[in-house]
Amino acid sequence: MEELTAQYKLNKKIKDDQFNVDLIARYTLSLQVSKDLFRICITDSVKNRCLLLEDYQLQNIRTPDQLLEQLRLLYEDHALLQAGFWKDVRLAIKNTCFSLIPFSLFEKQYLKDYLHINCHFSDDNNDEVYYYRQNRLDAVNIFSADKKIIEWFNLRYPSKKVKVVHHTSPLIEGVLLTGTNKQDLSVVINVENQYMTILVKRSKNLEYCNSFNYISPEDFVYFTMFVMDQLQINPESVPVTVFGEISPDSTLYKKLYKYIKNISFGDKPSSLHFGYNFDEVFDHKFFDLYTMHLCE
Repeated sequence: MEELTAQYKLNKKIKDDQFNVDLIARYTLSLQVSKDLFRICITDSVKNRCLLLEDYQLQNIRTPDQLLEQLRLLYEDHALLQAGFWKDVRLAIKNTCFSLIPFSLFEKQYLKDYLHINCHFSDDNNDEVYYYRQNRLDAVNIFSADKKIIEWFNLRYPSKKVKVVHHTSPLIEGVLLTGTNKQDLSVVINVENQYMTILVKRSKNLEYCNSFNYISPEDFVYFTMFVMDQLQINPESVPVTVFGEISPDSTLYKKLYKYIKNISFGDKPSSLHFGYNFDEVFDHKFFDLYTMHLCE
């Protein structure tokens, strides 16, 4: 049998001085996964403190089976992930296939129909439809994920029911709770490699949320301006806050700044405490990972 080689790379690891392996029964383990990345966040539910962050880049992953192979290798080399007595385990699926439905209209038997509103979903593959009711929004987030991936994580933590959410759910919860801008109307953009999520918030209400795949910086700017145009949002006055894989010296930011001057980088969520170790990470990065503790 051909020996598998690791196709993942640790980009960043931060461990707080207060982390204590003997206390993990009160810790929440939050995981994010896609074909491109795997991220870990551990929070102390008693102190509301972020204790550990790990960010892995996955390479040359084209199928769910290849993703599972790399997850197995990573877990074999990671004793902490193998621990089974966490307070909670939460898993966020990062993809662009989701739909938000008002709770008053939600009926479980129509899950696939709801998903078809916003993305292509086929019964021919191994994808399954999942849903999560948003805590701070009178809506249900319906999304797809590979069934084998979900089952694999459930088997890793048999004593816990793994809470499965879409990556937009903690993003929404965090934006609505912390308030990224005090003005009445604001736009939030969360950036990942080759896809972006745009939210429009008015006061404490969410008016819009959608994800787009992009290839070039021009695509990135186009989708942003398209949404603002469709919603009649003035790019010269309405504030835009960016999170995620974008930096002040990046081409994405420079291109966007040509069209939007009232743009700023987001902060770490105020719902968590962070030690000095986390100062080495830009405040606007990993927002949707940090806020996974809000998805109860």
